[in-house]
Amino acid sequence: MRIVTLPRQQITAFASSGVAMDFLPRITDAERAHVQIAHLAAGGTLGEHPAGMRQVFAVLSGHGEVSADGGSRRPISAGQAAFWEPGEVHQTWASSDMVVVIVETAGRLDPDELFVEVRAVPATCEGPATATRGGPAAD
Repeated sequence: MRIVTLPRQQITAFASSGVAMDFLPRITDAERAHVQIAHLAAGGTLGEHPAGMRQVFAVLSGHGEVSADGGSRRPISAGQAAFWEPGEVHQTWASSDMVVVIVETAGRLDPDELFVEVRAVPATCEGPATATRGGPAAD
């Protein structure tokens, strides 16, 4: 067994602020995959940038908002994940302190029926987002 300290760096690329990233070791025997742990301070943003690979943004604690390709901001909170495709321009805003795991892969994401899609509530309706069975959120 080996125990190591995770290297942490402040992220300022893409006009990001209030973001510290813990880096996990690269996975070298896979086609391509990266896993990081991001710490977003309340009020921080992970600035707008294109996804270099397929990306899963899984919120472990806290809540905030995400957007893709200039679309509206959508709420996201602990227990939820956003999926972005390669080239999809996206951004994250932290409403509270957030801890997230970011997985980037050149492989295919294959969420099964256990993943429940969170649908956006139309602007004319009030109330929480609704969940339906299906794949990942499209935006």
